[in-house]
Amino acid sequence: MDKNSDRTKDPEIVAIATSVSSRQHGTKVSLRKRIQNVVWDTFDYSPEERKLVSKIDFFILTWASLAYFSKNLNSNNLSNAYVSGMKEELVVVGNEYQTLTTMWTIGYVISQIPSQMICTRVRLSLWCPSWELLWVLVTFATAAVKTPHQLYVCRFFVGLAEGTFYPAVHTVLGGWYTKRELAKRACIFFGSAFIGSMFSGYLQAALYTGMNGRAGLSGWRWLFIFDGVITFPMALWGYIALPDLPSTTRVFWLTQEEKALALQRIVNSGVKLDEPVTAKCIKRVLSGWHFWVYTAYYTENIGSYMNLWLKSLNRYTTPQINTYPTVTNAVTIVTTLIYGWTSDALQLRSPIIYFSLTVCLFAAVNLAVWNGIPFGLKWASYYLTGFAQGSGPVFMTMVNEVCAEDSLERKLILGSTNSIA
Repeated sequence: MDKNSDRTKDPEIVAIATSVSSRQHGTKVSLRKRIQNVVWDTFDYSPEERKLVSKIDFFILTWASLAYFSKNLNSNNLSNAYVSGMKEELVVVGNEYQTLTTMWTIGYVISQIPSQMICTRVRLSLWCPSWELLWVLVTFATAAVKTPHQLYVCRFFVGLAEGTFYPAVHTVLGGWYTKRELAKRACIFFGSAFIGSMFSGYLQAALYTGMNGRAGLSGWRWLFIFDGVITFPMALWGYIALPDLPSTTRVFWLTQEEKALALQRIVNSGVKLDEPVTAKCIKRVLSGWHFWVYTAYYTENIGSYMNLWLKSLNRYTTPQINTYPTVTNAVTIVTTLIYGWTSDALQLRSPIIYFSLTVCLFAAVNLAVWNGIPFGLKWASYYLTGFAQGSGPVFMTMVNEVCAEDSLERKLILGSTNSIA
């Protein structure tokens, strides 16, 4: 702390930091200003701070959002590929499709907590993009598989590489943004994934009609090739765009004054600087209630099986099967952004989470009962599941804030919540 504090003695930066602190302690503002701040939170910032936040918005959010877009594109592409020829070409029968999902989940689960621990000693700007490159290679390999067992291996490594990503991004977001900024950015990042999910259906429909058979490859194989092509430049961009954390950043696109201001903003927000993982630190985290309560509480979505249901009805075309479920992703995108803006404007976290899960509970009960549920309500229930997922980044925002005073606890819980879910 003392080593970094020398960087913030410039009088101009101290003045800016003072204005930051006064805002965070609730200075009265006019109604017009409050409306402006709901729309976007930097309107009343000093020019220096506004420029800083704009920079980190551009670099962090472009990398995180585009990378997450491609990851969810890939995840949804599996089910879209399955209903677009993969099932027949690879002879995926019985429980083999579910095994594909399980192999991805195994890789995803086992990588998250170790990754978060390693990130206390390895730069995020090197760690995350390197896993992105592995993800690209395995995605290309997926387009060449000949048997379900080869696909099992690919799905495991895709999950392994992807598991390092989500908690690391929330670690970065919590390290750079203040309470009035964080939920919006977390929801913008999260919403981008469902643009990928939505785009996947349209992409598969287009590839099925336009690329099927080109170069001797089925349309579903082209889907994974496109995934890799889209993601490769994003992985390279990560080496430039990812700034580590304010206490360790060395990116060229921030000046020394901006780095000092970023550090001061976080210190004023009560976020403690980083500490490397040790056995003693892990014991400290595990002995507190935060780890156990937040890890147990976090929930995920109930699954994306609408296209499989539509295929089983034998009344819809392949393009229709791929595109009709995209409405769920549209619902998620809209509700996620509403949650983010509302959460930051009102500084509420848990009520938003409770609301979203209540809507999803209603939908889940209908889908669980199934027999006797009207056909139209089944459609609506699949679409209503989109209300739940957008509360995930609000929950992660809450974890970032509650655990702000213990950097290792914050990182471990961001990993354990998603992993256990």
